[in-house]
Amino acid sequence: MTSSRQLLDGAVAAAQAGGAILVEGLRRPLAVQLKSERASIVTAVDLAAQQEITQVLTGRFPDHAILGEEGNGGAAGNGPVTWLVDPLDGTSNYVHGVPFACTSVAARDADGLVVCAIYEPFRQELFTALRGGGAWLGEDRLTVSATDSLNRSLVTTGSQTDDGAAIAAFGRRVVALSSHCRAVRCLGSPALCLAYVAAGRIDAFLERDSTYAWDVGAGALLITEAGGHIEDLDGGPLNLGPGLANVLASNGRIHAALAELVRTAEAAGGVG
Repeated sequence: MTSSRQLLDGAVAAAQAGGAILVEGLRRPLAVQLKSERASIVTAVDLAAQQEITQVLTGRFPDHAILGEEGNGGAAGNGPVTWLVDPLDGTSNYVHGVPFACTSVAARDADGLVVCAIYEPFRQELFTALRGGGAWLGEDRLTVSATDSLNRSLVTTGSQTDDGAAIAAFGRRVVALSSHCRAVRCLGSPALCLAYVAAGRIDAFLERDSTYAWDVGAGALLITEAGGHIEDLDGGPLNLGPGLANVLASNGRIHAALAELVRTAEAAGGVG
């Protein structure tokens, strides 16, 4: 039976291997391809990092499954553990030379998320968490911020869609947030934003119509272990399977007020 510590070691090795591909990829021209729409892109670096991460994970855990943004790389279709892999979270930032991007790896079993690693290779920051064992940045234990009111909060969000209704709904959310929070930012990497919530650097992150399990799985465990709260944007459990994983994450102290604000703004014009 694979131990949690073995899973964590595998997550770290995979995330760092993928991160090395990201750093190397910036040394040569990037060819950008559309996946399905203007806002959804992929590069050879995404694919190479996915392959490298898959090789690390399947080499250590051949009976495990992989749910990855760029496919499962031939890994098992199901198994006792499923790995949630985003080889390059923040691709648009990356292709424009903005060093706010990361590799995200998490493992879930029948009881939920077990371990995770988010690696930002440009500053060499490694965020990790172990179920019941806390969230960490290197050797420093993480805890969410102490901000207890929206008017003192720094909230991050984002949008990655070509759908006009979804874009309009995003605009309503930004107006509502900007009217009640200290500052609203769109940083462009959901996984890294979630890691920053866990680290207490920002107070909340939310996004609709753009995020999937591989974007939010690792961050979800980090935030939970750091004392915050994360759920589906409409309430209830976060989706960690196939399909959209609309997300609302915070330090917990502002969560109820933030959720009410967002849902009121969306209801005013219909959810996008």
